[in-house]
Amino acid sequence: MKPQAKEAIAVAQKKKRKLKKKYRVLRGIYAAIVAIAAVIVIGYGVYKVAVPAPAQAPVASTTDQTQEQVPGMETGDHTRREQTYTFLLTCPDQVSGNADAIMLVTYDVPNQKVGMLSIPRDTLVDQSTPKINSSLHGGIENLQSVVSDLVGYPIDFYINIDLDGFVELVDAVGGVDFNVPIDMEYEDFTQDLYISFEAGMQHLDGQAAMEVCRFRKNNDGTGYPLGDIQRSETVRNLMVTVAKKLVSNIGKLDQFVDILQRNVETSLSGTDLTWFVTKAIGINLDTGVQGNALPGDGNTTYNGTSYCYELDPAGSLAMINQLVNPFTTDLKPEDVNIFQVNDANGRGYQATASDFVVEEDTEATSTTGSSAVQVAGND
Repeated sequence: MKPQAKEAIAVAQKKKRKLKKKYRVLRGIYAAIVAIAAVIVIGYGVYKVAVPAPAQAPVASTTDQTQEQVPGMETGDHTRREQTYTFLLTCPDQVSGNADAIMLVTYDVPNQKVGMLSIPRDTLVDQSTPKINSSLHGGIENLQSVVSDLVGYPIDFYINIDLDGFVELVDAVGGVDFNVPIDMEYEDFTQDLYISFEAGMQHLDGQAAMEVCRFRKNNDGTGYPLGDIQRSETVRNLMVTVAKKLVSNIGKLDQFVDILQRNVETSLSGTDLTWFVTKAIGINLDTGVQGNALPGDGNTTYNGTSYCYELDPAGSLAMINQLVNPFTTDLKPEDVNIFQVNDANGRGYQATASDFVVEEDTEATSTTGSSAVQVAGND
């Protein structure tokens, strides 16, 4: 055999050995990927078995006298919908220590539906300082109890987020595009707070998003025509907008968790949080979220405190049932605790059955509309 032929055969054999080695490497990588996938699938299966759904709060029943009674549930029998959970979301005011925003959320896991009900911060309640936002001075659990008493059922979990945490979260996703509903011009030197926005689409970083949430009125006294009701709508819409951006940046989950751990006070355990995160990924934030605010009159005076927000009993009950009722049946007037002021003598009392009667020409469900509005966040 000629030397040239021998050399050609040797080169071919060498290439063949390299190719076999390459295939062995590729097969090894493929096998590793398959093994990792199997571990993930098996691990998820173990997780599904090992991590149970979080427990729901107990419900008082008139047929079971041994069960502990809870605020707002002195009468009536109610059955919780399966895997439908309730959350109290709050944000404290950095200066006063009152709750700056109060929101009740119900998450129907099987149907992937979320209802958000804003509770105006000045809502009239039966306590020494008759505005509900002052209840946070007694701690988040005290506010949770007061809200539970109001809406007629025990709330499962609370989440109290510091404004610094909100700013960090928004900055972590590169800010959000949001349609600011009105012109905002407000300065408060004592709080080092300077708010200045023109109505329309704006790109908000964390600080700007926080300022939009905090805005209530301009320095000249103008602002939202319907006051805290419209402010609550802005906060809800902005929250959904931020949530959309968080979902689209799920690769930063570790960073989000770190921010929340440093800035959130919550009754959710790590296991509970893990369970909810895996479920909430499936929510369609465009169609699966609805929200509104409790209707009422913000010009009520009680025991010398002005501008208390006196709830409309019929409208409020309808809104609670429509958005955040976790039961299989509607709550009734005797379940909720809606505080009122007697126009004749100025004394307070719990709304009675007659207060829930709706006049034929009166819209009962909301001062901003007769039905819950879908929260439309901005991408």
